[in-house]
Amino acid sequence: MATDKPTPPEGFETFESESDGDEPTVELDPGEVIEGVVLDLVEGEYDDGGTWYRLKIKDQSRGVVRYFAKGQAKRAASEGRIEVGEPIWVAMDTEQDSFDDGGETVEYYPTKAAFPGGS
Repeated sequence: MATDKPTPPEGFETFESESDGDEPTVELDPGEVIEGVVLDLVEGEYDDGGTWYRLKIKDQSRGVVRYFAKGQAKRAASEGRIEVGEPIWVAMDTEQDSFDDGGETVEYYPTKAAFPGGS
């Protein structure tokens, strides 16, 4: 039903933004975790043709954040495993790993992802 001036029901508070709507983008450091519900998943392509995935997550400790998926989180996104509305856990390991990139050793901290339902 339409009205000239809609007002929220009793007990509701009108939303007042405390920011410009831009959630912070989180870069994980070794040992850091993001855990929460996935609010959005955006896919795009780098200029060189690689695919990126940006997750918007309601993190239990930080509030709503954006995270560019890396490691297992990126693979999970590319395989369609990450779903909006579902919980996710993402963490950067504290132990370095390495791989050979054409004769050059590249060291990095692996990023892990997990979902509810494991036994």
